[in-house]
Amino acid sequence: MLDLAEDLAAVFFGPDFATTFTRQRPAAADVSVAAIIGVADDEALDGRALATTRTALMPATADVRADDVLMAVQAIPGTGIAAGQRFAVLDTPRRTVDGAEMEALLGSAAP
Repeated sequence: MLDLAEDLAAVFFGPDFATTFTRQRPAAADVSVAAIIGVADDEALDGRALATTRTALMPATADVRADDVLMAVQAIPGTGIAAGQRFAVLDTPRRTVDGAEMEALLGSAAP
């Protein structure tokens, strides 16, 4: 029988693709979250401009919601993300693919 949680942890969110972040939330303990950083291009200004936003793809079981802060535990080569860099989760993460994953739009977070 397939174990989706184990498959996601071992294959998709293993160290070959994912990076560990610390999820920070007011009045809550920090927790580790594995995420794959990417970018999304969205049209803006009625299609006259293209806006690029960083995204975090993570298992749907991750406890991440709007206004959380994700802090990179280590530098991520090829992305320009330094260890300790912080990102704000801009909106409620949305479920993707078959619902086992979710994607969050990220923005800058104050130090």
